[in-house]
Amino acid sequence: MISLRAKLWISILRFFRWRMGSLLRVTQNKKKSVKFEYWRKIKNFNISERHFDNFKVIEFIPKNYISDKFIIYLHGGGYVACGPETHAPLVTQLSSYSKITTLFPVYRLAPKFPFPSAIDDCLIVYKDLLDKGVDPKNISLAGDSAGGGLVMALLQILDRDKIDFPSSAILISPWTDLTLSGESINSRIQRDPMLRPGKEMDNVIKAYIGDEDPQNPLISSIFCKTIKLPPIQIHVGTEEILYDDAIRLFNNLTQESTNIVEIKVWEGMFHVFNIFCKGSIAIPEAKAANREIIDFILRYYPKK
Repeated sequence: MISLRAKLWISILRFFRWRMGSLLRVTQNKKKSVKFEYWRKIKNFNISERHFDNFKVIEFIPKNYISDKFIIYLHGGGYVACGPETHAPLVTQLSSYSKITTLFPVYRLAPKFPFPSAIDDCLIVYKDLLDKGVDPKNISLAGDSAGGGLVMALLQILDRDKIDFPSSAILISPWTDLTLSGESINSRIQRDPMLRPGKEMDNVIKAYIGDEDPQNPLISSIFCKTIKLPPIQIHVGTEEILYDDAIRLFNNLTQESTNIVEIKVWEGMFHVFNIFCKGSIAIPEAKAANREIIDFILRYYPKK
């Protein structure tokens, strides 16, 4: 039985989904988008920015932080939208629960900056920590939706280039198949209150990949070869059209017998429900899921 607050959010999301089209299309419409910067005033955090050549990174530092540990959080939004204005509640909750500094790359977005711009930016952030002497075992990667795809792309590049892995990785409702071949893409259209396949989603994919092959494993990680990876935890809701993206990735990753991969399937939940974790109508399941994420991350940091 899902919570009453979850049911409320599902009703709200379903209302907007069917009346305004894909939420991805809405966020693409810059004339209608408003960037709320309330997140700059979140209590009990020191928030600052670091600038690289083509993008910036926001540092969310809880005032009781553990100084030598970091989470790099890669946001979703179909590679075309979103940022701290949408993801600050989730990022700061994870940071508060863990007492860990969270780095939030505001990576370049398509269509102006298509594949592989976002991957390049996220790799720069990871390598910058290593260059500063941070032990990779004190770093965890996390990402939702397209950000989950970026986490998987980053892990593949680290393996290819023989760069040390982080201690763990978290994938929240990961978008791992831009060919849209999963059975749930069609079977859960009526169940998913947030996303739906169609012209809008096709346009988002085209904006990101251009003429690239969608089966490129850096674009669709379900096509990546079986490799040894750091411990990974995957979260997915049963109502998502991207449900099969998570399930198939889990099945692929566990083909390597030494991989530690957990999957958390949340009954009745929708795409990236974890974001709805703060405020008077926060979803209890979101807080519970975010607690599980931090428990997993802390489990694999080095013990002092």
